Amino acid sequence: MAPWINRHLSILFIAMSHFNEKESVAQKLKGQWLIIPDIRPIFAQWPSGENKHYQTVKEIVDRQLAQQPMKNEARTAFVKMNPSLLAARWWPRASEDDYQVLVDLIIFFGYWDDLSESLAADPAAAENLRSATKVLGRQAFGFAPPEEEVAISDPLILDFRRIGKKICAVYDEEQRKTVLGHFERYIDSTALEAEADLSTTLPSLKRYWKVRILTSGMGTLLGVTEFAARVKLPTSVVTSAAYGTLWTTTVVINSIVNDLISFKKEMKAGSVLSSVAILYNEVDNLDAAVQMSLAHLKILVDEFDRTANMLLTNFPLSDEEVGPVSKVIDTLRMINTGNLGWRFVNTLEKAAIP
Repeated sequence: MAPWINRHLSILFIAMSHFNEKESVAQKLKGQWLIIPDIRPIFAQWPSGENKHYQTVKEIVDRQLAQQPMKNEARTAFVKMNPSLLAARWWPRASEDDYQVLVDLIIFFGYWDDLSESLAADPAAAENLRSATKVLGRQAFGFAPPEEEVAISDPLILDFRRIGKKICAVYDEEQRKTVLGHFERYIDSTALEAEADLSTTLPSLKRYWKVRILTSGMGTLLGVTEFAARVKLPTSVVTSAAYGTLWTTTVVINSIVNDLISFKKEMKAGSVLSSVAILYNEVDNLDAAVQMSLAHLKILVDEFDRTANMLLTNFPLSDEEVGPVSKVIDTLRMINTGNLGWRFVNTLEKAAIP
C-alpha cells in the first residue's frame, strides 16, 4: 500500500477514534424547537385520581425529609420532585398507611439512584454499594439474617428495612421472592446504565429499551402493585405471558412519557440518552421523532387493553379471582395516568432547546 494511503488511513482512524456520537447529536439538537402535543387524550379511557390522604401524608413526609442528613442538592431535588404527589397519583386508591409506605419507597429509589450515579467515576465504590444494597434487600424481605453485615451507614438507604417490614406484613413468601427478584435485577442493571452513560455512542433503540426496562426501577415499584391494591393474584396469572406483557407495556409507556416530557431538561444537562434522541438520530427530524414516540404510545395502550381483555375473558379465572385481577389491571393503568398527571402540567409544552 502506498505511503500516502497509509498516512490518510491513520488520520481517518484518529478522527474516528475521537468522534463522540452523543456530542454530535446534542450539537445538532441545539436551537431546535421541541413541540409535545397534549398526550392526555391517548389515555382518555383509563382511570386516574389522586389519593385523598395526599396533603396529610405530604406534611409528614416533608417533615421527615427536612430532618434527614442529606446534601442540599438532594433535598432540593426532593422538593422539586414531590414524591408524595407522585405516589398520590400512582396509587390513588391505597389506604393512608400503605400510601405512606409507597411514598417512602419512591424516596428510597430516587435517593439510591442519585447516589449510584454519583459513583459513576468510581466503579469499585459503585459495585460495593450494589452488593451491600442487595444484602439489605434480602434482609428487608426476610431472606437473609438481620445480623448479616451491611456496609451502608446512610439512614435513608437503611430505611429500606422498615419499608420491607411493612410490605412483608402483607406479602407471602412467593410475593416477597418475586419483588426481591425485581429489586436485585434493578440494582445489578445500574452497572449497565453507568456503562451507557460513559459511552460516547448512542445505543440502538432495541438495546436502549432492553436496558431501560431494568434501570427504570419500575420492576420493584410494579412489584408492590398487589400491596397497593391489597390483593393476591393467582400464581398462574403472575407467571403468565399475558401478565408479563401488561408489566412490560406499563414500564415502556411510563418511560416514553418521561422521555418526552423531560427531554428539554435532559438536553440542558447534556444528556441525549433517551428514546427521543435515539429516534432523532435515526430520522434526523425532531418532529418526526416526537410523532414516532406518540405513535408508539398509542400502540402500547392498545396492546395493554387488548391483553387485559384477553386475561379477563379467556384466562381460566375463578369468580373470586376476577375481582383481584381487575383491580391490579386498573392499578397498572393508574400508574401511567398518574405519572402523566404528575409530569405533564400543561396541555402543550413548547420550548427551544438551548
